[in-house]
Amino acid sequence: MVPFGKRPKTLPVVLGRQEVNELLQCTKNLKQRTFLTTLYATGMRFSEAANLRVVDIDSQRMQIRITNGKGAKQRQVPLSPRLLDELRGYWRQYKPQSLLFQGNSADKTYADTTIQKTIKASALAANINKNVTPHTLRHSYATGLLEAGVDLLTISKLLGHASFATTMIYLHCRQEHLGSAPSPLDWLPVQQLPTYQPPADRQQPPTDNQQPPS
Repeated sequence: MVPFGKRPKTLPVVLGRQEVNELLQCTKNLKQRTFLTTLYATGMRFSEAANLRVVDIDSQRMQIRITNGKGAKQRQVPLSPRLLDELRGYWRQYKPQSLLFQGNSADKTYADTTIQKTIKASALAANINKNVTPHTLRHSYATGLLEAGVDLLTISKLLGHASFATTMIYLHCRQEHLGSAPSPLDWLPVQQLPTYQPPADRQQPPTDNQQPPS
């Protein structure tokens, strides 16, 4: 009968487009950069991207099939033309046969620790003073879609959220939403501000050494 304590609710860390661009530019390894690009371009979870297979990339329909979603659910996300070019360049060098991003062997998935270290090092090199993780790219993807005008229901489907309420948190991260909120300070008359200075050309009262105009 003892109630659970309330968990603190924190907003997700989100990167702007320029920050993501600098992060990827500072990731020199082709395989690591392609993996991070895939996370940002699709909004996948790490485990979903790590379990991608070559056959999941449908370049004819420009879609990616996610078969290892949370709760064993499958879904499809759009395949960006730019991501397709990145994946083709990656495939020409690494020639993956089954797993798209294989680990130390063909049947092992990419290690989480490798990407964690990579994204931390890239964020440091890009002078990004935020706690950046692979999941940050998923948050940045969702927030970027919201700022571009994509509706929340579509974003929820693309992210594979079981509850629509989970997607609602990105409303608090949207830049246009936060930037459009006015400050009550701007509604005050200017004369009431402590730093208000009267215009220089306003007529001043005469001093003791001055005669009032006739």
